[in-house]
Amino acid sequence: MMRTDAMEVLDWAIPVLAKDRAASMQVIAKGAGISRATLVRLFPTRQHLVQAMAAKILDDCDRALSRAGADTAPVRQVLAALVAEYPAFAQLWNLVYARPDVLGVAEIGVRADAIFDRTVAFFERGQGVGLLRKDMPATWLASTFCGLAETAWELTMEGYMGARQAPGFIPAILLYGAAA
Repeated sequence: MMRTDAMEVLDWAIPVLAKDRAASMQVIAKGAGISRATLVRLFPTRQHLVQAMAAKILDDCDRALSRAGADTAPVRQVLAALVAEYPAFAQLWNLVYARPDVLGVAEIGVRADAIFDRTVAFFERGQGVGLLRKDMPATWLASTFCGLAETAWELTMEGYMGARQAPGFIPAILLYGAAA
């Protein structure tokens, strides 16, 4: 079945670009299981495609933070909800926040910063209630969460980790480290 819905195509194209930032429209189309012509019909240029990917990732993160109640809900509950939606934060870190040069659009960087700031504020709340260490900057904790999410996402895509394992590993490492 040929994918022709733009959002579905983005879901398939995001991992392709995550693995190969220089991927051509042809490579992205192949990875998404569509023809280059279909991809170009949906996204006339690579820049349009990349901007749509970034917007989708940012929307997904924003929705995840809102659904989780990141600003007010109990911290453990929020952490569990964010971990359940870890691919959005993996993609934020991988494609948007850590590599803004790929995007070339200042507004995307501003929006990514706002989402990351909201994530940092959540980790500050976690420190305030005693769930998270206070001797580490909340920015470091938020970056660690996104980095763990990115690692879990990549390992899952590459078949080294099951999709159901990742949500357990992220909080285990974040909260308890790798010590035996």
